[in-house]
Amino acid sequence: MADRKYKIVMVNYLNSKPFEFGLMNSEAKDIFEICAANPAQCAAAIQNDKADIALIPVGALLDMSDYQIITPYCIGCDGDVRTVCLMSHQPINECKTLVLDDHSRTSFLLSQILIREVFKKDIPIKKADVQHYQPQDGDIILMIGDKVFDREKDFKYNYDLGALWKEMTGLPFVFAVWITKSHIETDAIDLLNDAFDTGIKNLDEVIAKESSENLDLYFYFHHNISYDLDDKKQAALKLFFEKTATLLNKSATTSDNKSEI
Repeated sequence: MADRKYKIVMVNYLNSKPFEFGLMNSEAKDIFEICAANPAQCAAAIQNDKADIALIPVGALLDMSDYQIITPYCIGCDGDVRTVCLMSHQPINECKTLVLDDHSRTSFLLSQILIREVFKKDIPIKKADVQHYQPQDGDIILMIGDKVFDREKDFKYNYDLGALWKEMTGLPFVFAVWITKSHIETDAIDLLNDAFDTGIKNLDEVIAKESSENLDLYFYFHHNISYDLDDKKQAALKLFFEKTATLLNKSATTSDNKSEI
């Protein structure tokens, strides 16, 4: 057993519930203290040494060098992800402004890569509280997380970023990974991985707990979200970093977008 307790910060979205279930229903509960936050807050917590371990959006890794990925688990997808989408009332080719959900740097970098490479467009950007934002004519809105379930029927057009990435690259996508900047004892990491394995093996119990009369999560957990950080996902992560570097280099030359990414 580890000699100390570790503070974990993780996203408070439905897709992380299997991790939470495993942590709360295994020996891990004795050595890990869990704090929930949105993806951007998770990144800030680990960067500012407010947490020992974090489930962090991969886009935030661009600003870090002293980290270690410590588990073979992630939040990813292999095709449709459902909860990371671009939504609009017009076809994307008619849209004039990209409205960003600023909870995850990963998703708004990915959205810009896909808009440029798939749709051959360069759209001005603005940020907003997208959960309550009233779209203007010509807006396309990046929306991530559980709020997508509430708003996905409000828009005529819905572009799934996981599906677009898969179509463009043939690869799955990784949205978040487990990292540390600290020294974590080997037995603690083993307990962490055992806990995550427990959660993923008990998806149906998680689904039963989190579903409701208006939200059936069976397909979402079994088909949209993928938790193994396998070789294909690692290749996808490498490609995302390469494409992001290209995007940032191009954006650095245009002052309109430079402050947004």
